[in-house]
Amino acid sequence: MNTRIARGFLWGAVATIPMTLVHIAIWAITGRLTIHALATQTLPGTMIVKMFGPGLPVSLHLILALAFHLAYGGFWGGILFALTTRVTLWKGIAMGAFLYLGLEVFLFPLLGRGVFASAVPDRAFAIWFSMATHFTYGASLGWLGGGKDKAAKTPR
Repeated sequence: MNTRIARGFLWGAVATIPMTLVHIAIWAITGRLTIHALATQTLPGTMIVKMFGPGLPVSLHLILALAFHLAYGGFWGGILFALTTRVTLWKGIAMGAFLYLGLEVFLFPLLGRGVFASAVPDRAFAIWFSMATHFTYGASLGWLGGGKDKAAKTPR
């Protein structure tokens, strides 16, 4: 495997951690944070329910959702590192914007939440929340990748 893509995967997975912490902080501040909500209402949690059904124990559900989320973040980090010769904060933010738009236009409708959360009762919160978390991911990925990108000094 290309070491640059592997490094991108690593930084993408690491950038998913601050994204998840912002997610948890927003839910805690707004009074929505419960183990049940983390297991069933987060996007990774919803995906695990779609794949394995609702009968999983909560602890296994949370572990699978976290693994899925880290792998997904790592995948997109690898993609960013593969597509660009130099990772920057702005390219990371652009990746976060791309993922946010993909979520709103593609994944939300597939999960029954509608385009730009149009089928969600608290639509404004859902949009703001998704923007905050995905831009946190993008900024973290750009910052980590830009500061640690050894290939940034040598053209491809």
